[in-house]
Amino acid sequence: MITDTESTRALAASDTHHLAQALGRAGRSRTLAAPVREQFLEGGRTGARVTRLTCADGSRLVLKVIPRDRPFREALGHDGEAAAWLAGTTSTLPPPLANPTLDASPHPERAEWWLLMEDVSSGIVSRSAWTEAHSRRLFEAMAGLHAAHWGTRDAPGPGIGNLAATTALLVEIALYAATGRSSAEWAARSAEAFQVPRMLLPEFLEAAGPDNADFYLALLGRWPDIVSALEDHPPTLLHGDLRRANVAFVDGRVVLFDWELAARGAAAADLAWHWFLHYWAYPPNDGRLPADRLWLRDAYLDRLESARGSAVDRDSFRMAWELGWLRVFCQLGFVLADGLAEDATGTRRQSIRKAFGEARRVADEQLP
Repeated sequence: MITDTESTRALAASDTHHLAQALGRAGRSRTLAAPVREQFLEGGRTGARVTRLTCADGSRLVLKVIPRDRPFREALGHDGEAAAWLAGTTSTLPPPLANPTLDASPHPERAEWWLLMEDVSSGIVSRSAWTEAHSRRLFEAMAGLHAAHWGTRDAPGPGIGNLAATTALLVEIALYAATGRSSAEWAARSAEAFQVPRMLLPEFLEAAGPDNADFYLALLGRWPDIVSALEDHPPTLLHGDLRRANVAFVDGRVVLFDWELAARGAAAADLAWHWFLHYWAYPPNDGRLPADRLWLRDAYLDRLESARGSAVDRDSFRMAWELGWLRVFCQLGFVLADGLAEDATGTRRQSIRKAFGEARRVADEQLP
């Protein structure tokens, strides 16, 4: 996520040479051969360094630098979005979807992946400006990607994980933040890279109350049951992190970046992630409830059926949708406490109570 705080420094000559080679591989003019300015963009979620590069001709690019030995790699079991792009899995997407990456390569002098991308930041919609129309454009675009990979049960492939790994990553971090314990050796190091649970979980559990807090921690331990239930539904290729800050609308394209959590799994898991973040955790201030927005799911299914040329079992998809929601509640439920200290009206606490009611209902109905 790009913040307003930026620092500027000159890019090292050896790095400029490496980027010029990347531009050559991408079929672009090597405008980085002359001095280039680098603006560090703060707010990264996983420890990746993201910078905006201003080239000699005035054009702008974005560079994402990812440590190859990052804790997330151990948890996910692969080299992440660079490997997926190089394998061709995410470099060519069905229109209107697009990936802004121009080149991905290991830096020869550093233990890092370097991703050179178009600068599409002008197309990122602010939280206050995001509307249901944006969600509909995103959902209908995702229907094309999901349709293209629908029902494929192949091995995930380079840079692509599975629901078990991507679920365990965030759930084990949450467990470690809440209890100081985890069965995963990488959890402590990953918690240092992603500190949001540590900041929000205490407030979340306090607002939930003792019974709900106990339920939540027990539910985290049942994440394999949630994943197992989702695996009964047709798999497809998932982006894995469809939050607003990873989407840009540029020249009629829906541009998706940050494919770190890409996986094969039930399509509803992709949509539920977006649904939870945008309509439960950070809903528009329009007085509408999440249930009032379910027409977006129908719009997605209409486009999915059109793209596939065949009908989808909508009752089955609804079940996957609810399981996907329960999964993201385990992974990111604590973000419901974001802004709780400034919640003079009690809206955030009310949302937390409603979320726990929904989680208990789904768990009772769908988990063994």
